[in-house]
Amino acid sequence: MSVQISAVSNTDALTAIFNYERSPIRHFHNPDTETNAHREVLMLAVKQGLSVLGESVAQVIFYNMDKKYSLKKQDIIEKPDRFVEALQAIFGSGAATIEKLIIQSICATTGLNPNTLNPPTLSDCIKQAEKALRTKEKARS
Repeated sequence: MSVQISAVSNTDALTAIFNYERSPIRHFHNPDTETNAHREVLMLAVKQGLSVLGESVAQVIFYNMDKKYSLKKQDIIEKPDRFVEALQAIFGSGAATIEKLIIQSICATTGLNPNTLNPPTLSDCIKQAEKALRTKEKARS
């Protein structure tokens, strides 16, 4: 038995998550699966935003979030305010820049215009991004 592994870019991975045309179960509407796919896209965008600082920096941030603040990667989308508070505790005033990088990444991934966010917070961005992803999903149905 042989296994073939191929690398894909982040853009390809994000597109693949929403490529239901090849999915044998695409005709069934399952809100839980939809929500999980949206969270996965948003989590990849958060990771990509942090990776601007360097891949190892992103890994260290995720590690510290888990160990010092009991905030696992998958919880960041559910608790963005807590994530930002932890970033502020770690980076002080630099947390605002990191939050902006993450917001830019989420907006680029979901097609949101960052200038329309009011207030321009990670929490608001995630809410708006989830709405945008649901709208895109409905348009594909």
